[in-house]
Amino acid sequence: MTTGPPRPLRVVIVARQAMARAGIRGILARRNDMLVAGQSATLGEMANLALDPPPDVVLAAWDPASAGEFATLDTIAPAGTPVVLLGDMPTPRDLQSLLRAGVRGFLLPDATPEDISAALHSAYQGLLVLDPALARTLATALPAESPDEESGEEALTEREREVLELMALGLPNKTIANRLDISEHTVKFHVGSVLAKLGATSRTEAVTRAVRRGLLAL
Repeated sequence: MTTGPPRPLRVVIVARQAMARAGIRGILARRNDMLVAGQSATLGEMANLALDPPPDVVLAAWDPASAGEFATLDTIAPAGTPVVLLGDMPTPRDLQSLLRAGVRGFLLPDATPEDISAALHSAYQGLLVLDPALARTLATALPAESPDEESGEEALTEREREVLELMALGLPNKTIANRLDISEHTVKFHVGSVLAKLGATSRTEAVTRAVRRGLLAL
């Protein structure tokens, strides 16, 4: 028995400006792995869409002026729906606040359609999706670590550990993608997540910290 292609990811677009919504919609419409299930100007309006079935993921344009909306993200977004932001680089304080509020990803304006697709699918699968540049920004904002504090940090997933082990070998993203049979874009987001969780600003620093914490044996 043959099986058809996987269903498209149902995405809701949130952006204050109609032009921004149209631009994002145009990007998603050109891909067969994503379907725009709805759009709204604000997160509050999104709650009134009453979509059935609910969306798989929300892609929202980041606007520092609307930062307050994300403080109550868990009461606005459909239950369990990951939210990924797209916009200019936030301040470290804003980024930390967004992640604490439940945002599962952040992409910069130069993200390609392939980046966006990979990010939305990764967030839907439960991954933390950060552009590596943002991961470095977050790492520089973290307080100095101590051995007693390290155990309280978010644990690496099994896939992130696999990526970390290959990073330790000095392999580039393309080779890592081939080894793990995943896309290069997905590898990039795994690397960003590893950097953020280890509080590292570079791949070398991430490997060094992982060795120090006993996550790697070199």
